[in-house]
Amino acid sequence: MVSAAAHLVVALQLVPAYAIAIHMHEGKTEKMNVAKAGLRLMNRAGVTRYQHHEFKRNKHPDGKFYWPDSVNRDGQAVYSGPSDLVDNVTWGWHHPSGVYNTIPVGAPLIDDELNIYVGSDDAIRKFDIVGDIKWSYAPRGQLASAPTLAIASTRRQAARLKDDMSAEEELQLRPDWAKPGNESSYQFFKDFKVGDLVKVKPGAGYRSDGKQHYQAGDQGLISSVIEDGGEDGRAVIVWTHTGHKSVVQLHALENRFVRVEAKKSTTSPPVLVGSTTAGYVFAIELLNGTEVWATWASNDISGVKGSVAAKDGIVVVATDRCADRYCYRYRNITNPLQPGNSIVRGLSLVDGSAVWEFKPTSPVWNFNPLWGNDGSVMFQDYEARVYCLDLQTGALRWNSAGSFGTHTEATAVYSPAYNLVYALGVYQYENKYCNPYVAPGILVNCDTWPGLPGFVRAFNATSGRKRWEVSMPEPPASASIGMLNSPALHTRLVITMGFNCLMNSPTQIWALDPHNGHMRWKKDGPTLWRTECAGDKEGADIRRAMGGRARCQPNSWSIPAIDAAGDIYVGNQVGELQRWGSSSGGGARTVELLSSLSTGQAFQDAAVGFGDGVMAVTTCTSLIVFQTSAGQQTFGR
Repeated sequence: MVSAAAHLVVALQLVPAYAIAIHMHEGKTEKMNVAKAGLRLMNRAGVTRYQHHEFKRNKHPDGKFYWPDSVNRDGQAVYSGPSDLVDNVTWGWHHPSGVYNTIPVGAPLIDDELNIYVGSDDAIRKFDIVGDIKWSYAPRGQLASAPTLAIASTRRQAARLKDDMSAEEELQLRPDWAKPGNESSYQFFKDFKVGDLVKVKPGAGYRSDGKQHYQAGDQGLISSVIEDGGEDGRAVIVWTHTGHKSVVQLHALENRFVRVEAKKSTTSPPVLVGSTTAGYVFAIELLNGTEVWATWASNDISGVKGSVAAKDGIVVVATDRCADRYCYRYRNITNPLQPGNSIVRGLSLVDGSAVWEFKPTSPVWNFNPLWGNDGSVMFQDYEARVYCLDLQTGALRWNSAGSFGTHTEATAVYSPAYNLVYALGVYQYENKYCNPYVAPGILVNCDTWPGLPGFVRAFNATSGRKRWEVSMPEPPASASIGMLNSPALHTRLVITMGFNCLMNSPTQIWALDPHNGHMRWKKDGPTLWRTECAGDKEGADIRRAMGGRARCQPNSWSIPAIDAAGDIYVGNQVGELQRWGSSSGGGARTVELLSSLSTGQAFQDAAVGFGDGVMAVTTCTSLIVFQTSAGQQTFGR
């Protein structure tokens, strides 16, 4: 049963005031008050102010960001969301040229001063808490994944060496090679020294036995010098891009390479880090949007799903769009090519240089790295196989079994308190349409559909040991873990499910005990009764005319965001933002829909972010900003 909380129809075309009405759940309808001057009028930046609310500009007491990334990797929110999704709508934004002229990517990010950052297909924009735009940054191509905020760092990592080195590369340097009196053995080494960063000159690449050892533009580190026993010696160069070693005659160094001045290890400012489909990973300053660095990590990056992550001086990003047999379902090239990225990379947060790379068994799609308690990073591929890597070196600690040949839109979630990582996926396609006879092999229509059973599997984050598994009636969409206020006050694993953007797709929300997977409650969500997610059909022609992607096509649900009061805020593919919880507060044993907001546009995979006195939400067209109870006092417009 839905409470008396209101249900707002805001198509967020943010156009005439008469198009915005409040629909009460009891059936009453009233117009919103438009008496205040300046309300309902969109400014040149695309911002429309709906209500005259006031905010407090509170700087985070610990200097941390309020909401640094789309999936809130730091844990449960410590701030409350709005109690009413109508009365607390304050202002919104869409592209100033039209509501369908760009598509936001990921949830809004909120820094330590309550500034809001929104990534979209055309640019990244920074707004202050009252909706004034501060700067915009157009990256090198369309965003491939949701960006993240990263604190200042002074760390610059060295590339991890590969284990597959030849015997010649493992030759040890004579202890006395650099002692006075032995200068003749390295006379051609006068312009270079051990520790120098070198770059390959144009046309000076080297290839042998069908293998490209290095090519023009590659950068490497001179790690040591090997004596030849004669007049010359050889330098050992470790290539930062791959971690491989090459052995080069000293007299050839100045012919093939140029010395690169290494950047000083100075403290970098707080930055926003993102990636683009053109293969770039970049960092920009939060203060003014100035580009700090941009690295061409691969030829292409498949998008738009998942997010970039940064911690302890390392940027973790999915790159190398998969375009070979590796990305076909069941590795069968007669099947459609699945979108995905084949390489996970670790880059230096200071300058974007390569630190490590890792190739998972199957490509990653909705790639959201998770931070472990022991200096690890975890993620799942699109076959629901979980990986745990060392964050600093990229070395594999463990990986779990996946569901071979399948494809999921969901992503893993981690509980630091339980030290469990939860993988979401679908079972292998066991129906008559997949492989009725041995001869044809796997058929092209063998794919994920509404009604295909899914699963959640819990693994110990230290050992990778499987703890439990629970089946679901629909494909999983997203999950989060946090303290709920119903029933009682307990930590719950909240899972949303339902196939996305397809006619007749039912949805559900489940709450499980994170320790053992026991069911605590479940609720039915809305069913999609159209052939596209809300807003995709209406905006397709405009988006194509603008040269962008025609459809947003998010998951059936956004990642559930749990606030400090234990309420769940989640958006869905029919264009409705919902607040679930107990109407009587903590300790009640009933869960109900407390408030809802209909926008006419589907919500992003990750859509909700919290700050002190503010909640910001992204749809497939717009940003909506709500005032919460903590921010009703001192600052306003």
